[in-house]
Amino acid sequence: MTGYSRRTKLQIERSQQMTNAIQPLEVPEFSVEYTPTKIEIHDYENLERAVQAYSHRYSDIVVTDDTESEAKDIRAKLNKLSNALDDRRKEIKKQYNEPYDAFANDIKALQATLAESINPLDTALKELTVHQRERRQKHVEELIIEMAPNYEVSPDDIEIDSKWLNKSTSKKAVTEGVAAAMKLIKAKRDKLDTDILTIEKYAKVQKVEPAGWVDQLKQGQDVEYLMKAIDNEVEQQTARKREQEAKAAEEALHQESKGNAIVDTNTGEVVSKSVTLKIVATIPQMNLLKSFMDSNGIKYMRVGA
Repeated sequence: MTGYSRRTKLQIERSQQMTNAIQPLEVPEFSVEYTPTKIEIHDYENLERAVQAYSHRYSDIVVTDDTESEAKDIRAKLNKLSNALDDRRKEIKKQYNEPYDAFANDIKALQATLAESINPLDTALKELTVHQRERRQKHVEELIIEMAPNYEVSPDDIEIDSKWLNKSTSKKAVTEGVAAAMKLIKAKRDKLDTDILTIEKYAKVQKVEPAGWVDQLKQGQDVEYLMKAIDNEVEQQTARKREQEAKAAEEALHQESKGNAIVDTNTGEVVSKSVTLKIVATIPQMNLLKSFMDSNGIKYMRVGA
């Protein structure tokens, strides 16, 4: 490797090592000597006849209070025969499995040797995947911060789509996805601003306080529904006002003024009183107060400036 720097030589050597490391790996050809084992019960017919005879002998036993003890004894003896057969089966199975168990242990030992290399690689690859995803996350966050001013949105308004963090998603696709999300948020915000202006103007025309209706709009209610609701509210206020005026007119027939109070001539009860208040409030608060007094038939007038 004449003509290369020491650093370049090391890089070439590492590259060659990695190239060798990723060459196809094959298990060396090996054979397994395996002779299928035949399991045969000698004199099976005689054993079968004996078992059938025992079974038939006691198949018609009638169990009563008088034969309970005998029945239990017979059952115990038959169970003993059945258990003896099963014990013999287990013994043969153990002997039958011994060659396979030895073979399986040999294979597992070889796999354990490979696992010494597989496990660290698996752990390292998982850690690398996490780091790569974190880098992609950081890239997306920086991209959002960079693009947000162009769409007049706040970076905090953008929820990162998990697809943007996938290794298979190209940077172009991520950029397009972020742009689409920002356009959607901008469109929704612009629509909300327009709808708020519409409701505020409509509420002003109907002489109602818009704040509560605007809050409903921000919570997702649509403009058409709110305009109908405002109409309904105005109708109810008008109806209440008429009822109050009619009631007041009727009551006025037997009321008289005494000083700053109005007294019911039938009962002597003070039914209303005139007071002067100095109220300090913001304009929105004052509008709310006015709306409340109007809807409840409270009379008022401006005094002074």
